[in-house]
Amino acid sequence: MSVNEVQLGNKAPPPNIDMLREANHRISNHLTLLAGMVQTQAGAVGRGPESISRDAARAMLQETAGKIVSVGHLHRRLSEQPHRGEINLCDYLVEACATLVSSLSLGERVSLVQRLSANCLVAPEQAQQIGLMVSEIIMNAVKHAHPTGIPVQIALACRRETDGRLTIEIGDDGVGLPEGSEATIKGGVGFKLIRALAQALTADLRIESDSLGLTFLITLPAAVQAVGIAAR
Repeated sequence: MSVNEVQLGNKAPPPNIDMLREANHRISNHLTLLAGMVQTQAGAVGRGPESISRDAARAMLQETAGKIVSVGHLHRRLSEQPHRGEINLCDYLVEACATLVSSLSLGERVSLVQRLSANCLVAPEQAQQIGLMVSEIIMNAVKHAHPTGIPVQIALACRRETDGRLTIEIGDDGVGLPEGSEATIKGGVGFKLIRALAQALTADLRIESDSLGLTFLITLPAAVQAVGIAAR
């Protein structure tokens, strides 16, 4: 065997061009989505007061960081399982929430309770949008669930319904929304982003509020339909 043959044999196999192209396409789409969400926040700031407090600025930067963490976590997950076309949503959400809390140093302000089931597979595009919704909901809970600043408990559930649809439930143990706050649900930046992501998923979104907290229920179409929609 020649020296050239030995050197060639030690080389790593050439990259799969189709996989690289697909990865770059996904990254481009997800960064575009992220940019749109940040622009929505910027628009809200532009319509607000001339100056904002240090705490408000810090909260906005944390929200933006949370979105970036969510995108980064998905691509890290995809790089570890490049040959799979679907993602186990339960595992993904547990890891995504833990990464968010750790990256933003929220360990003393947030605790997570998980009620997750098996058979919750989704397309990567769906996982990204769901992850961004969950991140947005958690960050809103950190800001608003307990006005006194005590830690907030987030309950996260994911289950497959008998009709094949997939339901994700995220709730906090805070004070809920003030009475007569329908305008807040429709007009707040966080709620607008959550509704837009739900619409992109063709998902039903229900928001429930009482004195025991605020809960978001996101129900996706049946598995075959949902993956097909995300793949188009």
